[in-house]
Amino acid sequence: MNSQKNKPLVSVLICSYNAAKFIQSTILSVLNQSYPNLELLILDNASTDDTVAIVKQLTQRDKRVKVITSDKNLGPYKGLNFLLEKAKGSYIAINDHDDIWHPDKLAVQVDFLEKNLQYVGCGTAIVNWYEKYEAYQYRTQSGKSVTAWHTSLIFRNRRFRYDAHIKVGTDFYFMKHILCKGGETLFNFGEPYVLRRIFSENLSGKWMKKVSIGELLTLDIGLIDKLSLINRYFIPEEVVNWVIVTCFARNIPKKYEGYTKTLFSILSSPRS
Repeated sequence: MNSQKNKPLVSVLICSYNAAKFIQSTILSVLNQSYPNLELLILDNASTDDTVAIVKQLTQRDKRVKVITSDKNLGPYKGLNFLLEKAKGSYIAINDHDDIWHPDKLAVQVDFLEKNLQYVGCGTAIVNWYEKYEAYQYRTQSGKSVTAWHTSLIFRNRRFRYDAHIKVGTDFYFMKHILCKGGETLFNFGEPYVLRRIFSENLSGKWMKKVSIGELLTLDIGLIDKLSLINRYFIPEEVVNWVIVTCFARNIPKKYEGYTKTLFSILSSPRS
């Protein structure tokens, strides 16, 4: 156990908003990591449901959880910058308020980064879970890259901050132009260590309604990412999700089926 305590501290950051239906399972998937040396910092962005009450109950069970409540909604990236100011860890890990982590996620990532100093951070493959359709999709990225799935990301704590003025694709901008500035790179595991829940009214769909087409066209992101965002601007997110499920949802590669079973078992027993 002493060897575990000597491992680097990981600061896990979550911004929550009206997440009462699912935040408990998300938090427990973090606290039940096989890598125990972590702190979980949660900023609640002025929720109007029982999110804060649920989180505060969990802080009484595990002192690694710290919750800060805001009187106004700072948004996800100003919120993450606020939490970055509080983070004490050698590493920063990002999670969304409704996603599930495999128990070995942080252990694998920290071990890799400790042995591979040439990488500024790393991500993993994810499983998108479209609950309404009971369908899922395995998503991965290039092994060596300047982007990762944001909810799988862990990076070295070097006082990086998000540019909250970037209205859309802020996470990709952060990885490409801030984390990987000066030739730094990320590594992505092919194993799906994250279950990402996709709802018909995800926050990304709501943000799109506040952005003009001109702002989308001038975004400094990849062409494919830009086309995807433009499609969501003109087509309701529910329709986009239906098309994805109908045309592109695919089975998990056989070698990764065990990871998926573990993720779904956590989702179905959130109070374990």
